Amino acid sequence: MYKVSYFGDGQTLEFIFVFPFFQESDIRVALNEEVLDFSQYSVKINPEFDGGTVMFAVPPIEGTKIDIFRQISLERTIDYQPTVKIDPENLNTDFNFILEAFKDFKSIDVDFAEWKNIHDNVVSSIEYTISLIEDKLSGGGVLGLYNNLLSVLASAVPNLINDYGSIAEIANNENADDYGIL
Repeated sequence: MYKVSYFGDGQTLEFIFVFPFFQESDIRVALNEEVLDFSQYSVKINPEFDGGTVMFAVPPIEGTKIDIFRQISLERTIDYQPTVKIDPENLNTDFNFILEAFKDFKSIDVDFAEWKNIHDNVVSSIEYTISLIEDKLSGGGVLGLYNNLLSVLASAVPNLINDYGSIAEIANNENADDYGIL
C-alpha cells in the first residue's frame, strides 16, 4: 500500500505525498487512524497523477498522526464495446489499474490469528442460525403455522375448498357477495 505519514504541529496545513494514483478520490486521509470524509480535506494533484498535496482548512492538532494513503476504488472506468476498436492506451490504463489494485491488496498487513478468531466467530454464528432455522422448519414450527392458516381458512370459507385446493362444493348465491363467483 502506498502511504506516507506525518505528525501534526498545529500550524501546517499542507502535506505532500509522492505515489501513483488514478483519480483524486483514490487519495484518502486518516487522522489518528480514523479515515476522514472527502469533505474534510482537499487534494491538489500533480498533472501526471504521481503525487500531490493534501490540504486542510484547519491545521491538525500537534501530535496528531496524519496518514495519506491510496485506496483504489474497484470499479470499471472503461467500457469496451464489442464492435469498437480497442484503444491501446485505454487497455494499458486498465491493466495498470488492475496491477496497482493487486499491489494494494498484497501490501495489506493481516494478523492471521485475529482473522482466524473473527472467522471462527462468524462460522459459529452462521451454524447457530442454521440450526435455529432447521429447528423451526422441522417439527411443529412450520406445521403449526400451516394448521393455523388452514383453521382460519376453514372458518372463513366453510366446506368450499378441500385439503387439496379443489372446490368441494358450489357456493350458494347468497354467499356470492362474501366469496365472489366461484
